[in-house]
Amino acid sequence: MGQSTEEDRKALNGGGGGGEEESIPHKMWSMVCNNLLFVLTLAAVVGGLILGVIIQQTVNPASTDMVIVLLKFPGELLLRMLKCVILPLVVASVVTGLGAINAKSCGKIGGVAVAYYMTTTIAAAILGLVMVSVIRPGVGAETADEYDGTENVTLNENTNTLDTIMDLFRGAFPDNIVQATFGKDSTVLTNITDDAGKHMYMDRTLKFNMGSMNMIGVIVVSIVCGVLMSLHPEETAPLMKIMHSINDLTMRLVNLILWYSPIGIFFLIAGQFAGVPNFGEMMAQLGKYMLTVLGGIAIHFFIILPSLFYAFTRRNPITYYANMLPALATAFGTDSSSATMPVTLRCVEENNNIDKRISRFVIPVGATINMDGTALYEAVACLFIAQVSGIDLNFGQVVITGLTATLAAVGAAGIPSAGLVTMVMVLNAVNLPTEMISVLLTVDWFLDRFRTITNVMGDALGCAIVQSCCEKELREMDEELELNRMEGGDALLDKVGPGDVMMGSSI
Repeated sequence: MGQSTEEDRKALNGGGGGGEEESIPHKMWSMVCNNLLFVLTLAAVVGGLILGVIIQQTVNPASTDMVIVLLKFPGELLLRMLKCVILPLVVASVVTGLGAINAKSCGKIGGVAVAYYMTTTIAAAILGLVMVSVIRPGVGAETADEYDGTENVTLNENTNTLDTIMDLFRGAFPDNIVQATFGKDSTVLTNITDDAGKHMYMDRTLKFNMGSMNMIGVIVVSIVCGVLMSLHPEETAPLMKIMHSINDLTMRLVNLILWYSPIGIFFLIAGQFAGVPNFGEMMAQLGKYMLTVLGGIAIHFFIILPSLFYAFTRRNPITYYANMLPALATAFGTDSSSATMPVTLRCVEENNNIDKRISRFVIPVGATINMDGTALYEAVACLFIAQVSGIDLNFGQVVITGLTATLAAVGAAGIPSAGLVTMVMVLNAVNLPTEMISVLLTVDWFLDRFRTITNVMGDALGCAIVQSCCEKELREMDEELELNRMEGGDALLDKVGPGDVMMGSSI
């Protein structure tokens, strides 16, 4: 009876070796099920591209506008949901992350993170200058009047580098933290003239802009609160528990939103590509410029960043990149590093085993000031405009362009096409025509998605580099925590919170 049962089992499996053959599709199916969210997101990106091109080729141009509005609506809902959780996620993440670290370690972690951000941003700006100087995409190109798509763009041309830098520092020290959550101040210059139209003086006024969160100010206040709470763990233990609860609740909301993200990304990309008047003509006009930007981004993304990552961590960058694919797909779809931040946090903590004490500080700060792709793009765009305009920049002006592009990238918001606004500062620094920015509008929406991917990946790699550089301090904190646990150190345990002791623990 037992022998017959064994034979029947083999027959059902298709023979002695059949089980191994069928295990391959079974393993593939298991892999798809384990990474279902990423598979759906990737399918949404590809499907959105295809649908957008089909609509662009088949729909009557007269009705295209309404079709695009309807297409983008589900994606707009996704962006609104992601932006809704940014504020509680940033505040709770930074406070709980730094609150679990002693003051000495906070200084080193912050120093390493800022050094990494500045190094990669400056490297990206230099790479952009080299690429555009070697390829020279603007030499022999058409004049600005011959370009299609020179749409009107509302930009504050009355600005300069000094005012922009001062606005950046003003933002870091908000006079009203509640007001900073829904707006920020910026300098507006007004040219005052006499009755004859002759220039008299330039009037400077601070204008509060609604609808754009002062993320730098929120982060600075959160950092200060986190450090102070780490210095006084017993007194601030109740507040720390509240912050942990807010953080956990926010991440649960993020997990729910992520299951809607493939739908939103699908319609966002479809609507964007459906709105391109003529992709082939756009490539013919600005193809060389696009290839210069994309080539620079590719070198930075696939060579410079992985090289830095391996030099400091000795980890396989391919595996790390693969684990970040859900965040990269979300970045491509939403076109916003700030909106992608919840997904980035989840990928670095759960997939790449980054200590939450590191990720909760590095990712929010990086999403605000680490803009490698934007720095590279603005350096290329500035010299491209100079080449198209027939203006030769000397070496000193090129250096100023690189430095200003770095500062502008730091001050750029993590929102779609924020680089276009800060580019005015770069052009004014070397006296280039700001109206030429309209030339780049036709391709900025496309290039901005690759810039966002680069920014998000730079933040993620920064987590691993900071963790590697601060491994000794993290180990010492774990040992101190274990010692206090053995001695009944309830105050310190309350400060760190449940689930945050082990490195790489998931939420």
